[in-house]
Amino acid sequence: MIARNSRRVALLAALLALAPSAAHAEDAALIVAGAQKEARLNVASTAPGEGFPKFMQAFKAKYPFLDVDTGFYAAPTGRVLARVKAEIEARNVTFDVVLAANLAAFADMAQKGELMRYDSPEYAALPAGGKAPGLWGTAQVIGIIMAYNRNLLAAADVPKAWADLLAPAFKGKKIAIQNAAAGTAFNQFYELERVLGLDYLKRLGRQELVIMATSAQVSDAIIRGEVMVGATVDHWRAFEPDAIKAGIAPVYPAEGMPVALAPVAILAGATHPNAAKLFIDFILSKEGQTLLDSQLYGMYSLRADVPAPAGQRPLAETHPLLPADLADYEKASAEFPQHFEALFK
Repeated sequence: MIARNSRRVALLAALLALAPSAAHAEDAALIVAGAQKEARLNVASTAPGEGFPKFMQAFKAKYPFLDVDTGFYAAPTGRVLARVKAEIEARNVTFDVVLAANLAAFADMAQKGELMRYDSPEYAALPAGGKAPGLWGTAQVIGIIMAYNRNLLAAADVPKAWADLLAPAFKGKKIAIQNAAAGTAFNQFYELERVLGLDYLKRLGRQELVIMATSAQVSDAIIRGEVMVGATVDHWRAFEPDAIKAGIAPVYPAEGMPVALAPVAILAGATHPNAAKLFIDFILSKEGQTLLDSQLYGMYSLRADVPAPAGQRPLAETHPLLPADLADYEKASAEFPQHFEALFK
């Protein structure tokens, strides 16, 4: 246990401490000139709601010669990665850039040579554990927490820890979680299994959970009083103004907050590589991270010069739970749909 905790502390330190970059920035003028000729950028993203399209429009305002609408695709993590994988296997890649909340997928694509190398100068601002320099960098950090409706659940009955969800009071369609297609769900249950054990997940499954496709659906169910607790809630959802007004209240569980990293990368064979380079520079910059994470989503950024969103705990104070063994993490990701089915269906 001490060794495991030491690895987690070491990994957290790597994520929160800046590491030097050996990246050599390409000539910016040549990249812009190339992007002007390409005139288009195709992006596949798992970032939900209206926030990311607004971010895309901010990028277009910076580079008005680019069409960023025609080739834009947004869907849950599982669907985005399945489509990207199918295109790679068919050798018919239409997307230039992919952003998805699944670190394992990017590690796998990097190993297989499916990502285009670009030494963005912005990699220097990311910590060592949040990037593979020249291949991918973390664009968003999503915590997975619990949430409840303070207008419907008394303070004395609110779960304070993941272990509290096993109480008899929460059995029988009273807890909502996201399904196996959600990248946040994988990160949540991967970390909870390693912290609390497989038996915990089996007992949780016997609580007769309500399984939903998105964190937004979980939040809506809490607001309507259809469930007592949302147990797979993307942390930023609990801090949205409309959610707070409706009675949503967050819970940072005592055992820690599982964290999903959402990397961004350029796909090998991208048909608009220069436009893609401009996008990587923008989304990983202080300007881009402040807009995307702090202003549009209320998510965390790994850049030290981008503070936590207003009203939220600093990332380090949430006791983030992160994978300590990337090889094990990748293996578990590949097996997760079947594992989830066995536990919760």
